[in-house]
Amino acid sequence: MSISISPPKPLCANLRSEWMLREGVAFLNHGSFGAVPQTVFDAQNAWRRRIEAEPIEMIGRRGESLVAESKLPVGETFGMKPKDFGFVTNATEGVNAVLRSLKLEPGDELLTTDHVYHAVRQSMKLVARQAGAVCREVNIPLPVASSQQILDLVLDAISPRTRLLVIDHVTSPTALVFPLEQIAAGCQALHVEVLADGAHAPGMLPLDVERIGVDYYAANLHKWVCAPKGTAFLWVSDAHQSDVHPLVISHHLDQGLAKEFSWQGTRDFSSWWAAPTAISFMAGLGWEKAMRHNHLMAAWAHQMLVKRWGVEPICPLDGSLLGSMAAVPLPGALANLDGPDAANFQQRLYSEFGFELPMVRFDGRTMIRVSCHVYNLPGEYERLAETIEKLV
Repeated sequence: MSISISPPKPLCANLRSEWMLREGVAFLNHGSFGAVPQTVFDAQNAWRRRIEAEPIEMIGRRGESLVAESKLPVGETFGMKPKDFGFVTNATEGVNAVLRSLKLEPGDELLTTDHVYHAVRQSMKLVARQAGAVCREVNIPLPVASSQQILDLVLDAISPRTRLLVIDHVTSPTALVFPLEQIAAGCQALHVEVLADGAHAPGMLPLDVERIGVDYYAANLHKWVCAPKGTAFLWVSDAHQSDVHPLVISHHLDQGLAKEFSWQGTRDFSSWWAAPTAISFMAGLGWEKAMRHNHLMAAWAHQMLVKRWGVEPICPLDGSLLGSMAAVPLPGALANLDGPDAANFQQRLYSEFGFELPMVRFDGRTMIRVSCHVYNLPGEYERLAETIEKLV
């Protein structure tokens, strides 16, 4: 018998007012592109004004030093030395930088799971095709019972040909937290490199990147950290730094990972320079308090929706495989929606009922994925449950 979970109390009153989200919409999709608080938005705009007032001073003479300053609180918060990581636009770009830097041989294997983010899947396919290598996906069938099941399936799939494992820390389509540290330890014993797609992890899970034991870690700051869009990082272990280069090669080739990633040509640096404001904002709420709040909300919403809709959960109802999101199969005929029908239904939920949330087609069924951030309230998920019940 599963434990009954209660929703968390708000961290403080009227926290949603710190964001600029549209009134009348239950924004249950923070996990896609995030949303910045007003203070972060203002900080980025202030940087933009300074850039336009002094373009050469701010970009040409001070740009790299300001990037280095912005990296300090990011590294301190997530367990990274400044020399070991660089800013990128998003986690997918970081993954691509690693994949494009690999020296693959014909017959080498790139391994991932069928829960991989589709953009990463496509990147792996292209790199493998160009090198005559092979891409293979491990099936992690639903429902998933435990972290141990995930660990066993992944490690058992590694073959003598496996050159690199690309693994999610938190899966995008199914919102499952994978046992990354244990997977990394198993791969290390088998002499297989690991590239972690940590797109959702910063701000969702306690994160000490260097301690995890992977070779490469790419992650977004525009999701749960609430930094401006276009703010992410790529961390690379010492052993591989000389081989990894940004997708755009510029003036600092072979001057070290941090130096190369600090300048990839002219760009709007304001999102990176505003990252410390986002770190400060979330730290002010309390990282542990915020992560606990969001996890409890996701575990409660998952349990509540599954019970209300009478559907089979894709993971345990105790929240043991969840972070701040949960994927729940839709009930009845809605579970068969696909393609344009699913897109139209998603648009109807937004336009007619005021819900913003993604629909995911996975393992032969259609699911919704609810995100939980500090501004969300239990009533939003209860109204969603009632609305879907009426539509079914």
